[in-house]
Amino acid sequence: MYFASIGSRANPFGSLWSCGLESKSISTSQPVRNCARGSGGLQLFWKSVSQVKHVSRRSSTRVCSGRGETLVSQEVADASFLPSELASITEPAAIEMAAQLRQIPVFTPGAEEAVNTACVGPVEAKIKTSENPVVLLHGFDSSSLEFRRLYPLLASQTETWAVDLIGWGFTEAGFDRKPDQALGPKEKRAHLYAWWKQYVGRPMVLVGASLGGAAAIDFAVEHPEAVHKLVLVDAQGFIDGIGPMASLPKPLAVLGVRVLRSIPLRQAANKMAYYNKERFATEDAMRVGRLHTFMPGWTDANCAFMRSGGYSIADKISKVGQETLILWGRNDEILDPKYASQFLEAIPRSRLVWVEECGHCAHLEKPEFMAEQVLEFALS
Repeated sequence: MYFASIGSRANPFGSLWSCGLESKSISTSQPVRNCARGSGGLQLFWKSVSQVKHVSRRSSTRVCSGRGETLVSQEVADASFLPSELASITEPAAIEMAAQLRQIPVFTPGAEEAVNTACVGPVEAKIKTSENPVVLLHGFDSSSLEFRRLYPLLASQTETWAVDLIGWGFTEAGFDRKPDQALGPKEKRAHLYAWWKQYVGRPMVLVGASLGGAAAIDFAVEHPEAVHKLVLVDAQGFIDGIGPMASLPKPLAVLGVRVLRSIPLRQAANKMAYYNKERFATEDAMRVGRLHTFMPGWTDANCAFMRSGGYSIADKISKVGQETLILWGRNDEILDPKYASQFLEAIPRSRLVWVEECGHCAHLEKPEFMAEQVLEFALS
């Protein structure tokens, strides 16, 4: 069974744990840099919130104009959508990234209500700062927090976003309103496209990590007008679907999904994800990595993804027409580095850069190097 072997190189889900490892080197603001340990993490989070305008809930309306509907968002400071377990997290970069997270309304075709979508980025900016903004997509059962060390380095140089796909991260799952909804790759693609149209609206440099790489490939092929360039970070792509997990009876599926939240599994996954395990695979990292699992509807959302059969995009890889940068940890224990060469062979306009002394989560283990590579590629 998958849950018994999770973390192996045959794992079709990718880095379910990839948002959870502690850094002692990256800090982006003085109030956070001087943080205390323990429960002081939440106090510092709220202190950061008072200085960061982006943490918000909002009311929204649609305004009709000659060019169609325009979404008008009214921001009100409120971070109540984040789980209370945030109080146990002490990593400065995680606290500050959480302080910048906000939910914004995204209207998908045919939906009666907006999806409250978690993201970090210049939502309130009146003038966009980049012709081709960078957009970061997290991996399976993860969140934008996995980019907490890479995002500030990119955002200091160019317009950058990190967004949580529907059913994952801190984006509203919506099962209280629609308990039997589908949340497979098709729905995630439609949600991402609606978000892109409403908030970005220009061809983007799309960065996908682990299973986020599969989502990025799927999106780039289906919506080429929305993707200027593609970056794949230890991406999953050649392993199609999730096998027999898709047909499990619901009680077994629920049990299996709940295992994903378990501390022993998360700790084991932490240790497999990194080359420098002593430095990065910490208890605090594990807490960051499972924070989103306390969101309402998390279990139902992952069961819905399982029922969909997961991503099957192997036949789409050769159809990627965008210029593509492949970044791969030389010491990846989750997805065999051989896949990097396969991507290079399959994607016509691609190049490969190895990240030395690095495991599956290069954006967490080597953020400075990753930022340098992504910026050079995005801005050239």
